[in-house]
Amino acid sequence: MDSEKIATNHVELAISKTGHLVSHINSNDKEPSWDGDVEVYKKSGHVHAKADLILKVPVQVKGHIKPNLKKKSIKYSIQYSDLRNYLYVGGTIFFVVYFDKEDEHYTIYYVGLLPFDLKKMLKDYKGDFSKCKSIELKVFPTKKEDIDDIFLNFAHHMNRQRAAINSALLSFDSDLPTNTISLGYSTSAAKHYDLPLDYFFDHETYIYAVLPQKVELPIAHLDRIELFSFTRDAPISIDSKVYFESYTVTRSKSSTVIRFGKGIQMSFSTAQSLPTKFNFTLSGTLSERIKDAEFMVAALSAHHYEINGGKIAFSEADCANLPTLQKKLSFLLDVKKTLEAVHATADLDCSSLSVTDNTNLSILRAALIDKEPIKMCSSQSLLRSCHIANLELLLWVVPTEENSEYHNIYDFNYVPLIYREFDKNDKEYPSTHFVMLNKDAMLKYCNIDYNALLDAVQHVPFSEDYSHSLNALLLEMLKAYDESKNSRIELLSTATTLALWIKDSDPYTEHPIAILNYLQSVKRSRILTSTEQAEILSLIEVAQDNESIYVGAYLLLDNPVAAKIHFDKLPEESQKFFESCPIYHFMPNGQPTISALTEG
Repeated sequence: MDSEKIATNHVELAISKTGHLVSHINSNDKEPSWDGDVEVYKKSGHVHAKADLILKVPVQVKGHIKPNLKKKSIKYSIQYSDLRNYLYVGGTIFFVVYFDKEDEHYTIYYVGLLPFDLKKMLKDYKGDFSKCKSIELKVFPTKKEDIDDIFLNFAHHMNRQRAAINSALLSFDSDLPTNTISLGYSTSAAKHYDLPLDYFFDHETYIYAVLPQKVELPIAHLDRIELFSFTRDAPISIDSKVYFESYTVTRSKSSTVIRFGKGIQMSFSTAQSLPTKFNFTLSGTLSERIKDAEFMVAALSAHHYEINGGKIAFSEADCANLPTLQKKLSFLLDVKKTLEAVHATADLDCSSLSVTDNTNLSILRAALIDKEPIKMCSSQSLLRSCHIANLELLLWVVPTEENSEYHNIYDFNYVPLIYREFDKNDKEYPSTHFVMLNKDAMLKYCNIDYNALLDAVQHVPFSEDYSHSLNALLLEMLKAYDESKNSRIELLSTATTLALWIKDSDPYTEHPIAILNYLQSVKRSRILTSTEQAEILSLIEVAQDNESIYVGAYLLLDNPVAAKIHFDKLPEESQKFFESCPIYHFMPNGQPTISALTEG
């Protein structure tokens, strides 16, 4: 019995049923590692034009008598020398045919061996190439469309992996000179997929890195994918009002899930008989929950919504949840109104709300919205910190005139109190409560209204002590900005505006210090102009041996060598003070979390 000839006949017969393939397989072929090839054509038919030829795919066929023909996969040993030869020609499809003694029953197994896989097999092998490697083969399909697909897809990747034959083996872990990846396939016209990526649920593929000059190199081999996800930019609306600008599709072989907002999704089964499922769960931050809930209330009220031009209708049973959702939305809007009353700028993380947090929210609502006095323990300080989930709020808590056990709670920014400070002679002078803020408070509390701060400080008459407080406030802002690692833009913006106003309006701040404080604020956001640099140079000319001015000026001019020379001339105590100043931020190897220059 000629096993090889029997195996070749079975493979030839299977391929002959297809429309895209023409086989030239010979069991007596004398090539060292192959038994022939299969021509792959673009168009299906009994006769093929030369112009439609995509590729000739090399094949090798082995045959064996085996009693068990029901295995879905087998292991077969292939010589390393054959694997090396397959790599040299750009790939090979390897067949093994098992059949019984009478050849009444048989099973064809196959594996596609492309450069990416062959290089992985050969990468670390340093031994005798006459030895073998065990490789897994899968059952070869019997439907002609599936057979066409195997060869069309193999030819597609064989063409794409030509550059990989002589290149280094790459992977996702490689240092790739690109962020662009690509995948693809070729299939017969007889196959239809609702979405192109559906092909990969049942077929293997490769992922490619797209390098300069459009060179593609494979970096991964996917046997098949379990699911894929993509975002589509398309409106979700109700009666022409757009609520969301995009949605995400997550698709598996059995279902499709469309998600939009934070907690809204609808699921479709590939089994058409099963109904569409719509789910809504309040999740995310306060603003995300409000947005989702507003959409849901509007959608249930209208009994429908539109997504990417298609209308989705709700049943009466679905709309029965409308009153419950309206109550939830009302509660969320109440929370939003309460937090707006204290000028909270951060979004509330509702998922981390505790019982205590909810109690604090109720107290704030009663005090700020309903204007009710709150019974609470007295404290020596009128300022209190209030923690709600991820928010830290700074509040005024003032005993009522009628009963000291009850307190009125006020937003820190707008308190009906007159704030004054005392100078070194215990003499009162006008000021504003905002000058109490330090770096830690600015970083900790999310309800400081910096527009209100700027307005308040500019409505207080100047005095020598108030001027000192203003400069100290400016320095704390710059310290806070630097410590935030440049993330708190509103701090720098406010500091720059405040520094400019001090420079132009404050009669008590020395001109060189006002100039340096303003320009160091500016330098944190952009390069200084030639005019601004000239202004700094003019300070150096008239500094009259003020070493601190020299140091600050040279740092802003990006001349750390000169700055260091003058810094070393400062007394040790003055050096330590200068290191705590914001301008030291610009000293190489200085402390990046420390800011500004002030009057000493």
